[in-house]
Amino acid sequence: MTPVSSVLLVDDHGLVRHGLQLLINEALPQLRVQLCGSLAEALHTLASAGRFDLVLLDLTLGDVHGMAGLHKLREAYPYVPVVILSAQDDRDTVLAALDAGAMGFISKAAAPAELRHALTRVLVEHAIHLPQSVSDGLAALPETGGRELSELSALGLTERQVEVLGYVVQGLRNKEIARRLDRSEVVVKKHITAALQALGVPNRTKALVALSQRGYRVPAVLDSR
Repeated sequence: MTPVSSVLLVDDHGLVRHGLQLLINEALPQLRVQLCGSLAEALHTLASAGRFDLVLLDLTLGDVHGMAGLHKLREAYPYVPVVILSAQDDRDTVLAALDAGAMGFISKAAAPAELRHALTRVLVEHAIHLPQSVSDGLAALPETGGRELSELSALGLTERQVEVLGYVVQGLRNKEIARRLDRSEVVVKKHITAALQALGVPNRTKALVALSQRGYRVPAVLDSR
């Protein structure tokens, strides 16, 4: 799978922002990393600087706080994958971020080696990464990195249901998936329900956690706007 080539890093602390940029450049020198210090700057950059393959977003910014920034970013750019990179990494916050459309979460409290590993999983392997405190919330499962979502057909999922689940993993909402597939939201909801039942989870947030534990890749979603 083609490595991510461009990343937008959004954090309002200059030292943290540049420190993370150095770490990313050291771990993944092939990436182009652009920095923003506010949500407003990030939205302007996304509108004017072309396509980004991933946004790394801090939850606490000077011009917006908490999930509000994630909600605004997902609403404006639903097809740009977002991973939260935050020191606020308690279980409730992580799950709330996933529910709001983030496709992963990296803790700023992670050791440099762990952070490099997380970035490699997300940016190069396209794997879903969550803090251990959250992924440990489910029964222990062997992680076999690099698994494709198409393998879920072994659970009885159709090709369309697997495709819809891929969009769910990317954080797309039902109306966005319906628009992309040219289907009704009712049909999309039925596909999502079938996928959740096959995974044995009650909602899309728990599905993301389960897929993370199993080491599944995040399929690429092209901006169809």
